[in-house]
Amino acid sequence: MVEEERRVSLAVLNFQGHALNWWTTLVLQKRKKGLPEIEYWFDLKEALHARHVPSYYKRELMDKLQRLQQRNIIVEEYRKRMELYILRAGIDEVEDLTIVRLP
Repeated sequence: MVEEERRVSLAVLNFQGHALNWWTTLVLQKRKKGLPEIEYWFDLKEALHARHVPSYYKRELMDKLQRLQQRNIIVEEYRKRMELYILRAGIDEVEDLTIVRLP
């Protein structure tokens, strides 16, 4: 496992093309504004999310979760889809509530 202090630098070493350009621009903008550099994994994830995930993405996931029905799929497949939508939307709910959603 990589230590927290090294995660960002190791990830950035693998950036290429557009990602590397984005990172370089972000670092320069932060320096110009006197803002602290991104040092922690959580902050890098937030910056990547803000830049690359459309604002409507979470809303679409929530809509898919609302409309999810079992119909002709097996319960296990239904559960997997539901958990995927919940995970990707960043919903943090008690497992008991998730179980109530199961058919």
